[in-house]
Amino acid sequence: TQMKNGDRIDERGISESLGISRTPLREAINRLVMEGFLKVVPRKGIYVVKKTKKEIIEILLVRAALEGMAARLATKYVTEKEIQKMKGLFSPFDESGKEGLFLRYSNANIEFHELVLKTSQCGKLIELAGNIFDHIRWIRFRTIVYKDRFSNMQREHLAIIDALEKRDPELAEKRMRVHIEGLAQYIEEKVNFPT
Repeated sequence: TQMKNGDRIDERGISESLGISRTPLREAINRLVMEGFLKVVPRKGIYVVKKTKKEIIEILLVRAALEGMAARLATKYVTEKEIQKMKGLFSPFDESGKEGLFLRYSNANIEFHELVLKTSQCGKLIELAGNIFDHIRWIRFRTIVYKDRFSNMQREHLAIIDALEKRDPELAEKRMRVHIEGLAQYIEEKVNFPT
């Protein structure tokens, strides 16, 4: 079941649809509460936490710093095989911003960023960025953004891969930060979220 911002959690319904008992479900819910994805409202229930526009921009700015460093570190460790995999993620989209491809592009985008993080070989960085990634996935605003930014994002991704391939740490870090900070600026200027 896909939950939206502000939805009330129906424990029994989720338990039945997943075919699991309430105990492991409650453990999972408690973890999501601790991580800030859900909130408990006494005598009312458990709800999906709404993210404000300000919070989303803050999350992206933190991502820009963490992933910029990941890209810098990745220049030291990235293999030719990983470069080719990164290029392969975006090759189906070279000619297009066609309707229907945005979700596929979004998935390729996530896989790319996770691969750069993994390639950094910095465990603590991967852990911190992983938590931030979870918040970004939870927001699920991805397809709104890509329609206007598709061609820019495609160019930016390929430019990051080019810097990684050149093993240029300063350039890789700069291009990754500009890429993510550009998304934050786009949201600031053009996307409306709850306040």
